Amino acid sequence: MLFSQIVAFILVMAVFESYSPPRPELTAAQSLLAVAALGLWLAVGGRLAASLLLRRLAGSRPPRDPARAARTLVMACQAAAVACLLVALTSLDLKAHLLAWPPLAASETMAGLAAAGLFLVALGLAWWAAHPVEVQVLGQSLAAGAYVRGQARFVAPVIFPWLAISLLRDLIAGLWPRLAAALDSSLGDLFFLAVFLVLMALFFPPLVRWWWGCRPLAPGPRRELIQAVLDKAGVTVAEILVWPVMGGRLLTAGILGLARPWRYLLITPALLDALTPEELMGVTAHEAGHVRHHHLAAYLLLFVGFFILAYALAEPLNLLLNLALYALAGSQWGLALLTDAGGQGWLSLFLALPLVLLLLVYLRFVMGFFMRHFERQADFFALDLLGDPRPVAEALERIGVLTGDSRRVPSWHHFSIAQRSQALLAAAGRPGAAAGQGRVIRRGLAVYLIGLVLLAGLGGGMMALDLGASLRQGLVLRVLEDRLAHQPHDARGLMQYGILLYERGRHLEAKAALEAALSQDPDDPEVQNALAWLLVTTQDPGLRDPARALALAHRAVTTRPAAHIWDTLAEALFAHRQPRQAAAAARAALAAGPRERPEYYRQQLERFERAAGQDPEGD
Repeated sequence: MLFSQIVAFILVMAVFESYSPPRPELTAAQSLLAVAALGLWLAVGGRLAASLLLRRLAGSRPPRDPARAARTLVMACQAAAVACLLVALTSLDLKAHLLAWPPLAASETMAGLAAAGLFLVALGLAWWAAHPVEVQVLGQSLAAGAYVRGQARFVAPVIFPWLAISLLRDLIAGLWPRLAAALDSSLGDLFFLAVFLVLMALFFPPLVRWWWGCRPLAPGPRRELIQAVLDKAGVTVAEILVWPVMGGRLLTAGILGLARPWRYLLITPALLDALTPEELMGVTAHEAGHVRHHHLAAYLLLFVGFFILAYALAEPLNLLLNLALYALAGSQWGLALLTDAGGQGWLSLFLALPLVLLLLVYLRFVMGFFMRHFERQADFFALDLLGDPRPVAEALERIGVLTGDSRRVPSWHHFSIAQRSQALLAAAGRPGAAAGQGRVIRRGLAVYLIGLVLLAGLGGGMMALDLGASLRQGLVLRVLEDRLAHQPHDARGLMQYGILLYERGRHLEAKAALEAALSQDPDDPEVQNALAWLLVTTQDPGLRDPARALALAHRAVTTRPAAHIWDTLAEALFAHRQPRQAAAAARAALAAGPRERPEYYRQQLERFERAAGQDPEGD
């Protein structure tokens, strides 16, 4: 269940971070009223669906598998909650109005924290709606309020890593700007995330232990039995903890923590009470198998592998995406979508789609494969340790009966109870079964690592060739040309068109477009700055005009003293052989606090200061 919440949270945050809201069509009051109505529909509609299912279960033709039908309804309510939240953030202008509040607009962490809070609220409505089914079909005994609070407490740690990484990045940006600049790249992000994952794997467990309210298992026969199995397995844990999540009513256990000082064995009170001593030995031996076979470290490797894969495939996926957008721009309705403000908001979601799809495919097929086989390897470890398949198999069957799970229906990350029990019974007569399972996993990991290296090489090669740059520029050119065909006097459109032509090396056409933009709006500092940059940096002697560039840059910086405009003025002063004045302008550019490419501005300052130090005619 927790894995589905992780996927849902990543989806919500991906949409929230990537969606660029256009000017809202609804007022703040209208947006809040619409969001409240949507939440009411989610809660009431979900409760009505739960009532209909309960009525069907009590009727003459109930579903063949009531527990499966109940779990399907619970998952449907949660999926509806995520869908409603995405609709609220986009179509109902909720994100636009959130970012209109200065504290959220000034801090990405605060804005993301607001999105995370909305995520829990939406799921809370879904949990409340499905609560009657949980009580009457799935054996949940908590009252509705306690159930919702328990679910929120159980799911909240999904948010902790994202919150920690956001706070850490903000801290680095504030205290070590040079380090933040070095990390401000795809490769820097990859390195940061890899280091962060390692740190989280080491230090996350104590935080989660505190959050979930875990407490040491009291001395007694059950603790002695668990400790005896761990000792026999050669596994050391910092503590054996009672896991009171959902009021202790869940039937589950787990190992938490990579390093010994912060490694815990967690087991819920309901599971402790439900299992016989032999079954408790089987569960403990299974969890010890995860440690002995280093599955927690393998999960860390797989998560780091996803970030490497996302980095490596960013350029190929963007190339495919740009091909699709280029084809879309070939039609009038497609161009209208790309140039319309609302369409551009949805386009920002489309640009994030490849990463979301890659994550879902990776979790379902790559992580799912290894998770299923890790569980089987842990089962076989318990079999070898105890010399009997029954403790684990009977524990699985008992948990399936008590939770109402169908013993024959697998999940994406677990084989079914029937498959696991049959594999254990078959392995009992085959001494080499555990070794064979180890070979399956090693071969899988070898194929995975080879594929990861090949894909990383493919992505790196495409990034080096920058195959998508020309296609992206062609797409933007087509959109701008269509925009200017309908609005030939649009100064900003002419300016953007001129900048793009300049970047493609078509300086003569770029100058014509920028001159036209200046004639339409001679007081726009951005237009003045763009033309000044072309005049001072072009290598075409027929176009280069440092004197006019200096005049335009002076006018622009007087109106809008932004970092990029100070940088243009510095270039113009340097072209006039005034390196000391250029260095002063470069210092002003840095003082203006550039949000993008701060390292570039520092390099510019160093360049002008070196020239000023060599200037014998300096003041």
